Amino acid sequence: MFRSFIRLFAIAAVTLVTAFPAWATPVSVADLLDAKTNFAAYFYLLSGSKGDYRGSVVHAPGRERREFDTATGHQALLLRRDIDEATMLWPERKWFVTTSFTSAAAMAGLTGGIEGVMLDRKAAGKETISGEPCARYDVNGTSDQGGEFHGRMWMTRDGILMKAAGTLNFQGRETKVETGLLNLQRITADPTAFVLPSDYKGLPLDFTKLGIKMPH
Repeated sequence: MFRSFIRLFAIAAVTLVTAFPAWATPVSVADLLDAKTNFAAYFYLLSGSKGDYRGSVVHAPGRERREFDTATGHQALLLRRDIDEATMLWPERKWFVTTSFTSAAAMAGLTGGIEGVMLDRKAAGKETISGEPCARYDVNGTSDQGGEFHGRMWMTRDGILMKAAGTLNFQGRETKVETGLLNLQRITADPTAFVLPSDYKGLPLDFTKLGIKMPH
């Protein structure tokens, strides 16, 4: 259960950080994590040996809900940057595990959190992705913990990340990742989509049993 959470957050943390308007100098992920436009879509996350995920996403500034199916059943991921919280839900069992964004990033292997990641991009033309006119960019990113990301991203005119693909290098391991949106719809997101149901039971999250050393 926990491993699917870690893997999905790891990929999302790397790919979602690119959803922001143009800049002239490298910018911190902490300030530019989420798109400023409400939308709903189908999403996919492809990461080779680390697993692939497909499902639905509802997004509002500072808040996001992703739902998908795994071998262990249906799951939902609530990403609440506005309150520094990341929560995995198992709706069929009414279970949940919650932690902070910083802790979730450390679980994913990004020791010290994602706030140290800096990104540069260079315009590389225009392209239509899933019916949306997009600007295409070459992207290079580094973190203060030694991780690197090199690839491309495709952005809509209103700052929605339609596609990102590239290679993540961290601690000597190289992983090819790709994420994208399909059937994008600009909507007014229902605030209840981002709220943890009151009848769910919280599960303890013991980092030591997962073999994870948390930063101090």
